[in-house]
Amino acid sequence: MRIRTNIFIWLFVAIVLPLTALTLGATYYSEHTYQREVTRQVSTSLNNIASNIKRELIANRNLALGISQAPAVQAFLPVLHDISRSELPGNTAKLRRQVNHYFEGFQTILPGRFILRLLDAQGNTVVKVNHSRISPAIYESLSGLRYAEEELNEPAFIKLVKQLPEDEASNLVLPHNHRQADPTQTFLVQDALVPLYVDEVFVGALAFTIAGEEFDRLLDHATRLYSGQLLIAEVNPDNPGQHGLRMYDETEDLRFSRIEVDPKLLQAPYAAAFLEYASDNQEGIFNTSDGQQIYYTELFPYPNQFTIWLVASRIDTDQISAPFTRIRMGIWLVATAALFISLLLTDLGARRIARPLCQLASHIKAFADGDRQQHVTTRQPTDEVRALATAFNYLTDTLQIAETERDRAQHMVLQSNKLASIGQMAAGIGHEINNPLNNILSYTKLLSRNLEQHSDKLDSPSQQQLLADLQSLREETLRASEIVKGILNFARQVPPQYSHFKVQPWLENTLNLVLQAAKTRQVQLELHNSYDGELEGDRGQLQQALVNLLLNAIQASPGDSKVRLNAHCEDEQLILTVSDEGTGISEDTLDNIFDPFFTTKPEGEGSGLGLSISLGIIERHQGQLEIANNPQRGVTATITLPLQAQVNKPV
Repeated sequence: MRIRTNIFIWLFVAIVLPLTALTLGATYYSEHTYQREVTRQVSTSLNNIASNIKRELIANRNLALGISQAPAVQAFLPVLHDISRSELPGNTAKLRRQVNHYFEGFQTILPGRFILRLLDAQGNTVVKVNHSRISPAIYESLSGLRYAEEELNEPAFIKLVKQLPEDEASNLVLPHNHRQADPTQTFLVQDALVPLYVDEVFVGALAFTIAGEEFDRLLDHATRLYSGQLLIAEVNPDNPGQHGLRMYDETEDLRFSRIEVDPKLLQAPYAAAFLEYASDNQEGIFNTSDGQQIYYTELFPYPNQFTIWLVASRIDTDQISAPFTRIRMGIWLVATAALFISLLLTDLGARRIARPLCQLASHIKAFADGDRQQHVTTRQPTDEVRALATAFNYLTDTLQIAETERDRAQHMVLQSNKLASIGQMAAGIGHEINNPLNNILSYTKLLSRNLEQHSDKLDSPSQQQLLADLQSLREETLRASEIVKGILNFARQVPPQYSHFKVQPWLENTLNLVLQAAKTRQVQLELHNSYDGELEGDRGQLQQALVNLLLNAIQASPGDSKVRLNAHCEDEQLILTVSDEGTGISEDTLDNIFDPFFTTKPEGEGSGLGLSISLGIIERHQGQLEIANNPQRGVTATITLPLQAQVNKPV
């Protein structure tokens, strides 16, 4: 076994690794225990909030019951009784004023908005006080009694009220509130109703409506454990319009007293699953898909109904796990430090191999100075030095292979212009030949059709021979057409093969391809790249286009000048510029530089297809290629490419 491995295993595996595993296990156990304590605390807090809300609801019902038993209300009951028998006592106006003043006095007692109504046996509003404002009786009726609101024609509602228990306040939804023109008079909390009887005869009801400010104040002052956000939602599967109704939601500033025209239902992707889970479990924790936990408990707000309110708190899981995450990060940092310490001690224990390493270093230096024949023997005293010698030999072999591959790539770049010229020529010849071939096919078809129509004028053997000759001519023409089609397929450009690749290594590799050409002409290459990201495109085709531009810049540059390649990102686009210090391009020539076979180079130095091919590649990538003269001297070619491909890529 290697010395380094032996020392490392003894230090790291025998000491550091067990301690790291033990401390990590302790953090996970502590987190699990902490999670249970968090659940207990949050559940207790939610139960306290639910209890406070329930006490507030009970207090409202008790208040409604107390108001119904007040002397002013009781004195008005005989009037309601007479009204139910279509009689109108003479003291009705006086008694109604007393009830109005009594209701009005609650403005100093009841916080927030409220509505007190005194209804007759038909559900019509005889007396109404909206907070501190008395609603005048201005609506006519057939009985001669004026009402504070328009007459109600809701037999089903009266039937429900008569079914409520006597001498007890119950919750019900008043149709009066839903008939209001002002949507702010529509409240989320159901109204408290007390049916009124005289000698066991139903004569009307007292209705108490609250806007819910006291619930908002209660929830605003409630404790938010672990930065939780409170949510009060209704679970009522029998009423789809109310199922999932949010009455209080801190995430969107929804409150009991803030009435929306349209009901705000739970719209999260997990809403349906959460409501279904809550319907089956009285309290618990629901894990959402966005990394949150919803702690909730159920509350039955109305004793005479099966409506459920969910009192919930949304807590980000990071709020709970963050301390333990930081502890574990600290443990990993300590373990990493221990790893480096172990490696250091391992190096100290392996000092005896220093001399072979120095010898190996001298071979590496000689190789770097240009002696490519350096090769180290693998007969070394230790496994470590033997591995290094093998690695050095592998490095020298790999570099030689890489240089060979680079030369091959440069040769391929030189051949690309030749292939482009051949492709252009092949396309032109193919199109020129294809037209007469199509004419031949058309004539053979016409001749065959005429022979078949005048078959009675020819002898049968000669007719058959002529038809056979025409068929042979047609087959040979089709064969020639297939050959032309092959030529056209050769000339056609290959579609890009898209992939993601890092820009910096790609630029460095591209410069290496033209480095020899630059050295030959004594031109310096400079690269300035401020974008350290990725580009999506055909790496080879884009490299071909960039190489064409770099070669043009190198060939246009005088000796001892520079060709600069700059790259930066702007508005989700990669912008590449290739600048030279040559003489520039004349204005007449600028209009023709992208034409196939157009070149300003001496005969034999260029095919005139480089810029045409580059332009086609860049345009297939939804990019742009612009070439312009510099203000001082030289030319700048600018390539603009989208970082993400904007076309349908082949699968």
